[in-house]
Amino acid sequence: MRLLDIQPLERRARGGWRFGTRRISDGLADRLIAIGRAEIVRDRLLLKREDRP
Repeated sequence: MRLLDIQPLERRARGGWRFGTRRISDGLADRLIAIGRAEIVRDRLLLKREDRP
């Protein structure tokens, strides 16, 4: 979650996500989406904002 506070995660071409050079698994992204803390917008994983519907 702290990484998403700094900047969104970008989708990797080979699968998964990345934060700079650090790789983030699909499983972590799936869990954040499932609990309603993050959302995918285009090819980026962003923190879900409370003011968005």
